Amino acid sequence: MSVPFLPDNAPFSTEQRAWLNGFLAGLFSAAPTAAAAVDPLQLAVYFASQSGTAERLAKKLVKELKAQGHVAELASLAKVTLADVAGKQHALFLVSTYGEGDPPESSISFRDSLFADGAPKLDAMRYAVFALGDRHYEQFCKFGADVDERLRALGATRLMARVDADVDVDVPFEQWKTALRPHLTQAQVPGVVASTAPVAVACAAESAPASPGHSRDNPFHAEMRERKPLTRDVSSKMTMHLSFGLADSDVHYQAGDACGVIAQNDPELVEEILTLLPFAADTKIEVAKSGVTTVRDALLHHLQPTRLTRKIVQHFAARTEAKPLTTLLLPEEASHLDSFMWDRGLVDLLHEYPGSVSEPAELVSMLPRLSPRLYSISSSPAAHGREVHCTIAVVRYRSHNRERGGIASTMLSDRVRVGERLPIYIQPNKKFRLPASDVPMIMIGPGTGIAPFRAFLHERQALGHGGRNWLFFGERSAQTDFLYCDELHGLRDSGYLTRLDTAFSRDQSHKIYVQDRMKENGAELWRWLCEGAQIYVCGDASRMAKDVDASLHEVIARHGGMNAEAAGDYVSQLHDDGRYHRDVY
Repeated sequence: MSVPFLPDNAPFSTEQRAWLNGFLAGLFSAAPTAAAAVDPLQLAVYFASQSGTAERLAKKLVKELKAQGHVAELASLAKVTLADVAGKQHALFLVSTYGEGDPPESSISFRDSLFADGAPKLDAMRYAVFALGDRHYEQFCKFGADVDERLRALGATRLMARVDADVDVDVPFEQWKTALRPHLTQAQVPGVVASTAPVAVACAAESAPASPGHSRDNPFHAEMRERKPLTRDVSSKMTMHLSFGLADSDVHYQAGDACGVIAQNDPELVEEILTLLPFAADTKIEVAKSGVTTVRDALLHHLQPTRLTRKIVQHFAARTEAKPLTTLLLPEEASHLDSFMWDRGLVDLLHEYPGSVSEPAELVSMLPRLSPRLYSISSSPAAHGREVHCTIAVVRYRSHNRERGGIASTMLSDRVRVGERLPIYIQPNKKFRLPASDVPMIMIGPGTGIAPFRAFLHERQALGHGGRNWLFFGERSAQTDFLYCDELHGLRDSGYLTRLDTAFSRDQSHKIYVQDRMKENGAELWRWLCEGAQIYVCGDASRMAKDVDASLHEVIARHGGMNAEAAGDYVSQLHDDGRYHRDVY
């Protein structure tokens, strides 16, 4: 039985259509179906994960499939070849989108082989895709959509329509599983064809804006009231504390939310790019969702020229037929392409391959949109009143004889003066909230990951919460990079911060990180978990969050007397019970 589906031209908004499609999927998949064979299926469950969410959901899915009598195997797209996948008759894909519509870094090689001209036909495969993403970004769930369409183009048959999930994944994941289950039975019935209706986008209902009057599309122009360094001059990097005034606005937030900054590209870089283009800066150009503007304005406010993408490299390769570029686009050169793109921008290719851009429309077609930058809020509404604080690492580096830097961080550090106003908005993060007032809290936040935990500590103290608080903080050196050192020592000395464990990686001959401190204090950490503590992690997704998660598994296995599988089950249960929270990026 096919699930009813609202087409794209139905008289509803995108959000309304998404919600209704999700509702219908859940409703009709639970309806009685014709008698069908229930022989177990051989199912391959693949995941592509950047921060660990897709992997966690894939593991959960495998267990449930096994409980239903199926034979299910789990594999990461980072560790399989397309030939492995091509041999499967039934495959389920849970894939995240990272950055500007890209696959997770570890799955780039699989992506390239899937889209290679010589990719094998997949006529015997039946599949379904659950895509994870963040609706803030222009290319929401793009990798999941690309995988879905490419599998279909190679001849595979959809078991059911794709589901695209926003950052709150639990509701759409349950909807997807519910809708999928009858299709796994139907797949065994001769002559029964699963629905191949257009892709459904059944994402979790978006969080209501914290401020009904201001949003990403209608930001508040807040005054920068304070900017001070948190690192010392001799540090190898700079981290800033910023304060924005909200007194004359209806903007409100909660501890755990993020502050979105509408960034602007460096005007000097934009002017250099304009000198390398064969058309005038005031030439009119149409930018999707922004309307008609000038080339200069598009490069300043709407397009991102500072990082290369595969699409940009493809454009220059096609226009120049330069062998170095065409070679980088080969599937087997994926790692070299990543290295090439990492520290170059549009200006580098314009210098090296002059004349490769001849029309303004080419800029719009190949450059990604300039997205707002999100920063975890480091202030407490209860403690800091009508201000919002951010903790920002300034990104600067030199490569290919050029000084480079983060778009927003250098703007906030160098190009906006204290007292000036700039557009910001609040992005709610309902999955990263304080626990009940008496619940113990374990916080792991190296570097700028300290931001939400500074907010949490001040909020709990201002509200008189009695729960114990344990913070793991790490940086390079205690002398130069101990962010909010005096505040944290004050909270610890007063007894409000129950424990403060630090890891300064470069203050001794061998490097020590927060995950090492977790293992050193594993017995106590396990005791806190047994007493109901909730655990929070904030910071880098590509390395830190993975290492912290692995250490958490190790601590639980060792001090809980469990094997690896049981420890994994325990961590999954922490997720399901809302006791393991991650804000990673």
